[in-house]
Amino acid sequence: MKLMEDVYLVGGGGFGYSHPNDCNVYLVDGGGAALLFDTGCGLGVKAILQNTAKSGVDPSRVAYTVVSHCHFDHIGGNFEIQKATRCKIASHESEKELIERLDPRMVLAEMAPSKLQAANVDMALKDGDLLSVGRYHLRVLHTPGHTFGSICLLFEIDGKKILLCGDSVMSQGRLGWINGPGFDLEAYKSSLARLVDMKVDVLLPGHGTFVLSGAHEHVKLYADKLNSPWVNIVTSIG
Repeated sequence: MKLMEDVYLVGGGGFGYSHPNDCNVYLVDGGGAALLFDTGCGLGVKAILQNTAKSGVDPSRVAYTVVSHCHFDHIGGNFEIQKATRCKIASHESEKELIERLDPRMVLAEMAPSKLQAANVDMALKDGDLLSVGRYHLRVLHTPGHTFGSICLLFEIDGKKILLCGDSVMSQGRLGWINGPGFDLEAYKSSLARLVDMKVDVLLPGHGTFVLSGAHEHVKLYADKLNSPWVNIVTSIG
Protein backbone atom coordinates (compact mmCIF):
# COMPACT_ATOMS: atom_id res chain seq x y z
CA MET A 1 0.00 0.00 0.00
CA LYS A 2 1.59 3.23 -1.14
CA LEU A 3 1.30 5.88 1.58
CA MET A 4 3.31 8.63 -0.10
CA GLU A 5 6.23 8.93 -2.50
CA ASP A 6 8.70 6.10 -1.77
CA VAL A 7 6.93 5.00 1.45
CA TYR A 8 4.77 1.88 1.65
CA LEU A 9 2.92 -0.25 4.17
CA VAL A 10 3.97 -3.83 3.40
CA GLY A 11 2.75 -5.63 6.51
CA GLY A 12 0.27 -5.19 9.31
CA GLY A 13 -2.24 -7.49 10.95
CA GLY A 14 -4.64 -4.66 11.63
CA PHE A 15 -4.92 -3.95 7.91
CA GLY A 16 -5.13 -7.58 6.81
CA TYR A 17 -1.82 -7.10 5.05
CA SER A 18 0.03 -9.94 6.78
CA HIS A 19 -0.40 -12.20 9.84
CA PRO A 20 -2.92 -10.94 12.44
CA ASN A 21 -0.18 -10.75 15.09
CA ASP A 22 2.10 -8.58 12.93
CA CYS A 23 2.81 -4.98 13.75
CA ASN A 24 2.74 -2.48 10.92
CA VAL A 25 5.75 -3.00 8.66
CA TYR A 26 6.95 -0.13 6.49
CA LEU A 27 9.17 0.07 3.41
CA VAL A 28 11.22 3.10 2.40
CA ASP A 29 12.49 2.98 -1.19
CA GLY A 30 15.57 5.15 -1.59
CA GLY A 31 16.14 4.22 -5.21
CA GLY A 32 19.19 1.98 -5.28
CA ALA A 33 18.59 0.67 -1.77
CA ALA A 34 15.56 0.20 0.46
CA LEU A 35 14.82 -0.15 4.16
CA LEU A 36 12.26 -2.15 6.11
CA PHE A 37 11.07 -0.96 9.51
CA ASP A 38 10.11 -3.87 11.80
CA THR A 39 9.48 -7.47 10.73
CA GLY A 40 6.26 -8.64 12.42
CA CYS A 41 5.78 -11.81 14.48
CA GLY A 42 7.46 -14.18 12.00
CA LEU A 43 4.40 -15.81 10.46
CA GLY A 44 3.74 -13.00 8.00
CA VAL A 45 7.13 -12.80 6.30
CA LYS A 46 5.95 -14.35 3.03
CA ALA A 47 3.23 -11.71 2.72
CA ILE A 48 5.62 -8.91 3.71
CA LEU A 49 8.08 -9.90 1.00
CA GLN A 50 5.30 -10.29 -1.57
CA ASN A 51 3.96 -6.84 -0.70
CA THR A 52 7.47 -5.44 -0.97
CA ALA A 53 7.77 -6.83 -4.50
CA LYS A 54 4.28 -5.55 -5.40
CA SER A 55 5.45 -2.10 -4.32
CA GLY A 56 8.08 -2.23 -7.06
CA VAL A 57 11.00 -3.09 -4.81
CA ASP A 58 12.79 -6.38 -5.36
CA PRO A 59 13.44 -7.73 -1.83
CA SER A 60 17.12 -8.09 -2.76
CA ARG A 61 17.31 -4.27 -2.70
CA VAL A 62 16.49 -4.16 1.01
CA ALA A 63 19.81 -3.12 2.54
CA TYR A 64 18.64 -2.55 6.11
CA THR A 65 15.90 -3.80 8.36
CA VAL A 66 15.57 -1.66 11.47
CA VAL A 67 13.56 -2.99 14.40
CA SER A 68 11.93 -0.39 16.62
CA HIS A 69 12.19 -2.45 19.81
CA CYS A 70 12.51 -5.98 21.13
CA HIS A 71 8.91 -7.24 21.33
CA PHE A 72 8.10 -10.41 19.38
CA ASP A 73 5.59 -8.76 17.04
CA HIS A 74 8.34 -6.41 15.80
CA ILE A 75 11.33 -8.81 15.62
CA GLY A 76 9.77 -12.20 14.90
CA GLY A 77 10.48 -12.02 11.17
CA ASN A 78 14.14 -11.06 11.55
CA PHE A 79 15.54 -14.49 10.70
CA GLU A 80 13.47 -15.13 7.57
CA ILE A 81 13.79 -11.58 6.23
CA GLN A 82 17.53 -11.61 6.78
CA LYS A 83 17.74 -14.98 5.03
CA ALA A 84 15.62 -13.85 2.06
CA THR A 85 17.17 -10.42 1.49
CA ARG A 86 20.66 -10.69 3.05
CA CYS A 87 19.99 -7.29 4.63
CA LYS A 88 21.60 -5.96 7.77
CA ILE A 89 19.39 -6.14 10.85
CA ALA A 90 19.69 -3.11 13.13
CA SER A 91 18.42 -2.32 16.61
CA HIS A 92 19.30 0.04 19.42
CA GLU A 93 22.57 -0.96 21.07
CA SER A 94 20.89 -1.58 24.44
CA GLU A 95 18.63 -4.31 23.01
CA LYS A 96 20.97 -5.94 20.48
CA GLU A 97 22.07 -8.82 22.71
CA LEU A 98 18.67 -9.65 24.14
CA ILE A 99 17.13 -9.70 20.64
CA GLU A 100 19.87 -12.04 19.43
CA ARG A 101 19.31 -14.49 22.29
CA LEU A 102 15.53 -13.91 22.36
CA ASP A 103 15.37 -13.09 26.05
CA PRO A 104 11.98 -14.67 26.92
CA ARG A 105 10.82 -11.95 29.28
CA MET A 106 11.87 -8.96 27.22
CA VAL A 107 10.65 -10.21 23.83
CA LEU A 108 7.35 -11.42 25.38
CA ALA A 109 7.99 -14.90 24.02
CA GLU A 110 5.04 -16.49 25.79
CA MET A 111 2.69 -14.19 23.84
CA ALA A 112 4.16 -15.11 20.43
CA PRO A 113 1.94 -17.28 18.18
CA SER A 114 4.86 -19.55 17.26
CA LYS A 115 8.41 -20.32 18.32
CA LEU A 116 10.75 -17.46 17.47
CA GLN A 117 13.95 -17.96 15.47
CA ALA A 118 17.04 -16.12 16.60
CA ALA A 119 18.88 -13.89 14.15
CA ASN A 120 22.07 -11.88 14.32
CA VAL A 121 21.70 -8.15 14.80
CA ASP A 122 24.37 -6.68 12.52
CA MET A 123 24.19 -3.06 13.61
CA ALA A 124 23.94 -1.58 17.11
CA LEU A 125 22.40 1.86 16.69
CA LYS A 126 22.59 4.83 19.00
CA ASP A 127 20.90 8.19 19.14
CA GLY A 128 21.95 10.48 16.31
CA ASP A 129 23.19 7.78 13.94
CA LEU A 130 22.38 8.32 10.26
CA LEU A 131 21.32 5.55 7.89
CA SER A 132 21.82 6.37 4.22
CA VAL A 133 19.30 4.56 2.06
CA GLY A 134 19.70 5.73 -1.50
CA ARG A 135 18.52 9.34 -1.67
CA TYR A 136 17.28 9.41 1.93
CA HIS A 137 19.12 9.87 5.20
CA LEU A 138 17.24 8.57 8.22
CA ARG A 139 18.22 9.78 11.69
CA VAL A 140 18.03 7.42 14.64
CA LEU A 141 16.19 8.76 17.69
CA HIS A 142 16.53 6.83 20.93
CA THR A 143 13.10 7.11 22.56
CA PRO A 144 13.14 4.97 25.72
CA GLY A 145 9.90 4.44 27.57
CA HIS A 146 7.83 1.70 25.94
CA THR A 147 11.05 -0.32 26.26
CA PHE A 148 14.50 0.92 27.20
CA GLY A 149 15.82 0.44 23.65
CA SER A 150 12.91 1.83 21.65
CA ILE A 151 13.93 3.87 18.62
CA CYS A 152 12.31 5.97 15.91
CA LEU A 153 13.62 7.00 12.50
CA LEU A 154 13.20 10.58 11.28
CA PHE A 155 13.64 11.69 7.67
CA GLU A 156 12.21 14.10 5.12
CA ILE A 157 10.51 13.81 1.75
CA ASP A 158 9.63 17.00 -0.12
CA GLY A 159 10.00 19.05 3.03
CA LYS A 160 7.73 16.83 5.13
CA LYS A 161 9.11 15.40 8.36
CA ILE A 162 8.30 11.69 8.58
CA LEU A 163 8.55 9.67 11.79
CA LEU A 164 8.74 5.88 11.81
CA CYS A 165 7.95 5.39 15.47
CA GLY A 166 7.21 1.76 16.35
CA ASP A 167 5.22 1.68 19.58
CA SER A 168 6.58 4.95 20.95
CA VAL A 169 3.58 6.93 19.62
CA MET A 170 0.14 6.02 18.30
CA SER A 171 -2.28 8.10 16.29
CA GLN A 172 -5.23 9.87 17.93
CA GLY A 173 -3.53 9.71 21.32
CA ARG A 174 -4.32 6.01 21.72
CA LEU A 175 -1.99 4.76 24.41
CA GLY A 176 -0.17 1.53 23.64
CA TRP A 177 0.71 -1.18 26.14
CA ILE A 178 2.19 0.39 29.25
CA ASN A 179 3.99 -1.11 32.24
CA GLY A 180 5.48 -4.09 30.43
CA PRO A 181 9.08 -5.33 30.80
CA GLY A 182 11.51 -2.45 30.23
CA PHE A 183 8.81 0.21 30.61
CA ASP A 184 9.95 3.50 32.16
CA LEU A 185 7.31 6.20 32.57
CA GLU A 186 9.63 9.12 33.28
CA ALA A 187 11.89 8.23 30.34
CA TYR A 188 8.79 7.90 28.18
CA LYS A 189 7.59 11.38 29.13
CA SER A 190 11.00 12.82 28.23
CA SER A 191 11.01 10.98 24.89
CA LEU A 192 7.55 12.29 24.00
CA ALA A 193 8.49 15.85 24.94
CA ARG A 194 11.38 15.57 22.49
CA LEU A 195 9.14 14.22 19.74
CA VAL A 196 6.57 16.97 20.31
CA ASP A 197 9.32 19.55 19.75
CA MET A 198 10.16 18.00 16.38
CA LYS A 199 6.77 18.95 14.92
CA VAL A 200 6.54 16.01 12.53
CA ASP A 201 4.13 15.99 9.59
CA VAL A 202 3.74 12.25 9.02
CA LEU A 203 3.42 9.58 11.70
CA LEU A 204 3.96 5.89 10.88
CA PRO A 205 3.23 3.90 14.06
CA GLY A 206 3.67 0.23 14.83
CA HIS A 207 -0.05 -0.36 15.36
CA GLY A 208 -3.24 1.36 14.35
CA THR A 209 -3.67 3.99 11.68
CA PHE A 210 -0.95 6.12 10.14
CA VAL A 211 -1.19 9.92 9.87
CA LEU A 212 -0.22 11.55 6.58
CA SER A 213 -0.57 15.20 7.59
CA GLY A 214 -0.79 17.20 10.80
CA ALA A 215 0.92 14.45 12.79
CA HIS A 216 2.33 16.93 15.32
CA GLU A 217 -1.12 17.23 16.93
CA HIS A 218 -1.33 13.46 17.33
CA VAL A 219 2.09 13.33 19.01
CA LYS A 220 1.07 16.15 21.34
CA LEU A 221 -2.18 14.40 22.24
CA TYR A 222 -0.26 11.22 23.03
CA ALA A 223 2.16 13.13 25.23
CA ASP A 224 -0.71 14.84 27.05
CA LYS A 225 -2.36 11.49 27.80
CA LEU A 226 0.92 9.97 28.94
CA ASN A 227 1.23 12.79 31.45
CA SER A 228 -2.29 12.26 32.84
CA PRO A 229 -2.52 11.48 36.59
CA TRP A 230 -4.24 8.13 35.98
CA VAL A 231 -1.27 6.88 33.96
CA ASN A 232 0.97 7.49 36.97
CA ILE A 233 -1.46 5.48 39.12
CA VAL A 234 -1.63 2.54 36.69
CA THR A 235 2.14 2.32 36.27
CA SER A 236 2.80 2.60 40.01
CA ILE A 237 0.67 -0.44 40.86
CA GLY A 238 1.53 -2.60 37.83
